[in-house]
Amino acid sequence: MIEVEGLEIHAECIPKQQLIEAWKKLSDNPFPKIKMFQLSDGDFNHVLQHRRCLEDDLGEIREWGRVLPIESTDACVFNDEEDSTDCTDYIILVRQNPYHSLEEIILHELGHIARGDL
Repeated sequence: MIEVEGLEIHAECIPKQQLIEAWKKLSDNPFPKIKMFQLSDGDFNHVLQHRRCLEDDLGEIREWGRVLPIESTDACVFNDEEDSTDCTDYIILVRQNPYHSLEEIILHELGHIARGDL
């Protein structure tokens, strides 16, 4: 169980080593403190509905040219402002049944962090 935006959710942790290997393809900078979790589609949709804000919508418009329906969003990354206990910088959430492969999603979401466009 993890807590996201005050919601208790069952999630599977994506191994840190998998993230580090992808990070090395994107950046020579040290690996930031990132955790990635895979959630059921229902929980993923619930989290996205709960945390939807204008800034997220504007980011989607810049990236995709429009606001995407929650059901067609594979993953999201956000600053981990809640978890001061282990000093995690970023949290990446991915739905259990995404359209893209997990490897593609990891590279895409880590790319946002590497470029600093969050």
